[in-house]
Amino acid sequence: MSICSGNSLRIDLTTHEISRGLTPDNGIGGRTWNSVTLLDELKPGIDPLGPENLLCISVGPLTGSELIATCRFIASAKSPLTGYLGDSGARGFFAPELRWAGHDQIVFTGASERWVYLFIDNDRIEIRDASDLVGLDITETTVQLRSELRDPDIQVAAIGPAGENLVRYAIISCNLTRAAGRTGMGAVMGSKKLKAIVVRGDRPVRPVHPERFRAACALLQSNIEGHRQFESRRKYGTTRIMDSLAEMGVLPAYHYRSAVYADLEKVSADALRRDHVVKSKACYNCNVYCSRYNYTSYSEGEGPEYEAQAGFTIKCGNSDLELGVHASNIVNRLGLDCISTAEVIAWLMECRHEHVISDSDVDGIDLSWGSRDALLRIPNMIAHRQGIGSLLAEGTRRAAEKFGTNARKLTAEVKGLELFSADPRGIKGYALMNAVNSRGGDHYRGEPMIELTGDEDLAVRRVGNPNAAHRLAEDGKGALVNYAEHMGLLSDSMTICKNISCCMDVVDFDLAAEAYSGLLGRDVTAHDLWNVCSRVSQVERDFNLREGLRREEDTLPSRFIDVPIPDGPSKGTTVDIGRLVKDYYREKGW
Repeated sequence: MSICSGNSLRIDLTTHEISRGLTPDNGIGGRTWNSVTLLDELKPGIDPLGPENLLCISVGPLTGSELIATCRFIASAKSPLTGYLGDSGARGFFAPELRWAGHDQIVFTGASERWVYLFIDNDRIEIRDASDLVGLDITETTVQLRSELRDPDIQVAAIGPAGENLVRYAIISCNLTRAAGRTGMGAVMGSKKLKAIVVRGDRPVRPVHPERFRAACALLQSNIEGHRQFESRRKYGTTRIMDSLAEMGVLPAYHYRSAVYADLEKVSADALRRDHVVKSKACYNCNVYCSRYNYTSYSEGEGPEYEAQAGFTIKCGNSDLELGVHASNIVNRLGLDCISTAEVIAWLMECRHEHVISDSDVDGIDLSWGSRDALLRIPNMIAHRQGIGSLLAEGTRRAAEKFGTNARKLTAEVKGLELFSADPRGIKGYALMNAVNSRGGDHYRGEPMIELTGDEDLAVRRVGNPNAAHRLAEDGKGALVNYAEHMGLLSDSMTICKNISCCMDVVDFDLAAEAYSGLLGRDVTAHDLWNVCSRVSQVERDFNLREGLRREEDTLPSRFIDVPIPDGPSKGTTVDIGRLVKDYYREKGW
């Protein structure tokens, strides 16, 4: 069954030819369209940073509609960091503007000989010179384009110096700091000499059956505002997670060497809100207002989200929150993925602590825990590929090859993608998600949050197993991760914020089906949507298998399998990843 297709804009950056077509008819928007496009059109084994790679930017039918938080675009390509499927999503206002301009997907092919940006004003499409933007960071690029075009409301998605210099974990960012952060989509954009995409649109999304559609919108609004986490998410955003992870005993202190951090109060959500938050901020059409403007004596910016907050403090053994926030601001402006960058720095610090490397190996940078020198210098060196930064720009897996076996043992990555700021040993569903999902070591593919609730009734409703509601239980986690992956695919197709859909669990396939039905004017069932997500999940697996993925890569670093958590509430815990993966394979029918 074909549920929906959209308008696809084709941009050949080699010839500067522009054409129009349709998205694949076997998807439901966003990531599903992109993944099918990549499998159908990319030749196996191409260089991710070569002109043969495709860069797909997609929204979906629901993007920019009245449905709360349908505010994301999905960028997809073969990843230069992992060599497998790469994609990432960004929230904000760029995606709705692209939808209002009448374009559901942009597929970039080839590579330009000179730096350019794409200008979209509804049906007016132009490839323009960007030579004056080269070297500018993301904030500077956005400000200059808005000034030149004399439109402060025009939407810009851009890369910074990291993308220009092909850092393998460079981001694409819109609204200054809303990042498509994982798997190096900014490097693919840089390889094509595409500095930015600029969009203006004025055609709103109109449902075919307004009453049915608005009933789904009202239900979602009610679900969000009635949720037990609504007020705390409004107050703290994702930084609220830090206290929860501390209570569970899964903090990544000193690069996973401890699950307890003595100076937690100095870097907590309360400390951030008290000392550095200026005001709250929302993405398009969202009632949660979970982001925040920050101010430090060094800089100002947006965020940080939990990953940057924890990554540049606890993970690196840094109790100076102001320094951590400033590091996050630097990384955002340079166009680096905060998760990979924080992991690179924390890994280097552990290597130094274990005497695997010396300061002289990294251009004399002080690598002691919490080092100001490291947190301030390394991001700039990576983004500009200066000195040791050129090696670190390759990611921890490649960098570890230079430093030897002992350095390799200390890395925390799966398939080349660096892990998040939590210890997977004490959250077994997340451990499995990191091991098996289609883009590598990543928790956000589809959040298995049910295991953090203890809500057995919810676990039975979603996956039929009450044990899935308990984070230290291994039973039921294959079904949980399969469900979470389907929800992740659904969310990436609706382009709704996953903090709402997956983490708060206020969207299910029934609600999504009503939204699609009301918008499109024909009946779409929850079963229809589930089947599309199942099919595209297999498409993504097939893409990776074609690129050389082997079963033994569906695992975790040995430090999480063989070494127990040393302290805290989850002390003594490891992950039987072999058992979990077998359970997951059974669920998938592999």
